[in-house]
Amino acid sequence: MHRKFPAIVLLFALMGCSPTQEKSSEKPVVLDVFGRPVQVDQGWSGSTVDSVRVPTSSGQKGWTIILLSVDDAARADNMLDQVRTTGRLPDAFKMERNGRHVVAVGSYDDPAQRIAQLELQRVRGIEIDGAKPYEHAFLAPPPGDLSRGSIPEYDLRNARKQYGKKAVYTLQVAVYAREDDQKPTEADLNQFRAAAEKAATSLRQGGELAFYYHGPNRSMVTVGIFGEEDVKVARGITTESARLQLTRDRHPLNLRNGRTIVEHVRTSTGGTVPRDQASFLVKVPD
Repeated sequence: MHRKFPAIVLLFALMGCSPTQEKSSEKPVVLDVFGRPVQVDQGWSGSTVDSVRVPTSSGQKGWTIILLSVDDAARADNMLDQVRTTGRLPDAFKMERNGRHVVAVGSYDDPAQRIAQLELQRVRGIEIDGAKPYEHAFLAPPPGDLSRGSIPEYDLRNARKQYGKKAVYTLQVAVYAREDDQKPTEADLNQFRAAAEKAATSLRQGGELAFYYHGPNRSMVTVGIFGEEDVKVARGITTESARLQLTRDRHPLNLRNGRTIVEHVRTSTGGTVPRDQASFLVKVPD
């Protein structure tokens, strides 16, 4: 039997403050819980928003602060109601980006603007019932093609500076590298780096917290920031948070150059079977 969670708990779950549950091959029960209609409490009984409102709308074309993203439009509408009321961001809005429905706030010409950085810091610091539901909020570029130039904020090496000690793991979903395992040329490396940065940018435009990482021979793309509380092992059983499971559901595979990687896994009988390589957790560099 599914437990009924109050609206604000569902909000925290999508934001990353959800409890852990045992990982299994079946879809986690929490997905069904998230899909249920929730009666939203129209009103906030706590403290009010402590900043000047910035006029926003779903038609914004600048850089925005992404709070959450989902596949279902109705669910996004429901979460937007929660964010605007119990979530303490009455100026939040919903928009579609790269096929996903995102709830966001603000619009800025330049992510380096002081007002953009101050607002991002304020949003991340909002506390409700002792939790910070927006601590993983991030600035995303406007829809459309962007320059392929290096974007330090998307570099995984800088994730610890942005998210602190809670940035322990991230989910690798793509790699750009030679397929013949030969040493890449400088031209190869430039191509891999440009492709990884473009992929990370596209994911951010779609509401994902994506990063790129340039190694000596290849470039990787990862999604999400996860802490020790998201992955726990006890008595040989691994449990993962609902937020991590949802991220895996959206990105089940690790792709190489945009294509599926087929690996051969040994069976209990000594043979091997082909299997698409799944996405996997990697450590965030110090």
